[in-house]
This record gives sequence, structure tokens and C-alpha cells, in this order.
Amino acid sequence: MEYTTLLLDMDGTFLDFGAAERSAFFRAMENNGYEADEGTYKLYSRINHGLWEAFERGEIDKQTLLFTRFGRLFESMGVEGDGAAFEKEYQLLLGEGHELMEDAWEVLEYLYKKYDLYVVTNGVEATQRSRLKISGIERFMKDIFVSEAVGYQKPQIEFFDYCFAHIDGFEKEKAMIIGDSLTSDIQGGNNAGVACCWFNPSGKERSLELRIDKEIKSLKELLQFL
Repeated sequence: MEYTTLLLDMDGTFLDFGAAERSAFFRAMENNGYEADEGTYKLYSRINHGLWEAFERGEIDKQTLLFTRFGRLFESMGVEGDGAAFEKEYQLLLGEGHELMEDAWEVLEYLYKKYDLYVVTNGVEATQRSRLKISGIERFMKDIFVSEAVGYQKPQIEFFDYCFAHIDGFEKEKAMIIGDSLTSDIQGGNNAGVACCWFNPSGKERSLELRIDKEIKSLKELLQFL
């Protein structure tokens, strides 16, 4: 199949969200006078992951996710804290995180010359756009679709319906989504009926319930078939 449109996940695929998240977390904790170590960060990660899974299943909305996670963390730590106020500071710091995944710039430069590139990402609009701008990769994108602005999130079909309606001349059979998450990117691509490329650098077990058209362990592998 000859593709013309690539739908690109950002966090964990082209942007190193782990590095950005970690830096923002420890900076915000220090700024607010909380003692935090690796155990604290792992506790936050468990709380956050559970809420994101609930969000992707449509069980909670984005505001509940954002303004609950740090409140739960402080409760688990046994300390007082304003989770909503902390979240706002954390988002500002997260918006400064612009580390790229390995080979991301080189691969995007190549893809940009051959395909129409669109960002499809779950997250906070201002934070995601800030990271894309600071990293410099915004220049490669024809448009950017962030769940907060769209009103739906991956893997919901409504998110993809919105994206497709806002891409001129979109042809579903000529589109591929590239992402690292089975539950949002690949499930979303399955729901939307587009080809799916799973970025799986850590060698996670492949899901037998999902259609995965391509699987790669490094971004450079995209150059072998695109």
C-alpha cells in the first residue's frame, strides 16, 4: 500500500515523555518543599497510569484525571497539598520538556519530504503544543490534534472522526498511525480503520486481539518501508 498520510503519536514515540515527566515531577516537588525519591515517583506513576487507563476507557474525563492524580499522591504520602494548584505548576514545567526519542529528528526530516504528517496525541493542548514548538518538530507537521482540544481522546472513534474531517482530501486506505501504545494508538487505529505501526522498543508482548500491520523496535526501521 502506498501511504500519503501519517498520523503520529508523540509521547513515547517521537518525544521522550518519560524524561520530560520525570524532570517536571522532581522539579515541582522540590519547588513546593516536598521530599521525593524514586519510590515517590513510582507511586505517582502507578496512580497516574491507572487514571490514564480509566480516561482511555472513557470512564473519567480529562479534568478528573488532571486534578485527581496529585491529590491522591499527597494522600498516599500522608502530606497536605493542593493537588489542583500543583498540577498547574507541573504542566508548565512539563511543557518545557522537549527531549526527542533516538533518531526522531532524522526520521521526521525524511518522512516530511514524502508524506503529510499529523500529530495525534492525548494530552493538554498548551503543554503538548509547547513541547512540539520547543523541540522544533512542529515545523514538520501539517496539523496537530490534541485530545483536550478535540473533545475526545484516542482510542475513541470520535477522536479520529474529528481528525479525518479536518484533513483535506483524507483517504483512510492511504493513512497509517504510528505509535507506542497498544491501548490508545493501535486500538485507536483499529477502531478508525487505518493501518497501524506499533513502535515497540522495549519488546513488549504483541497483542493477538489487535491488528498490527507493522512492528518496529527503532524509529529508523520506518525508513525500510516508508
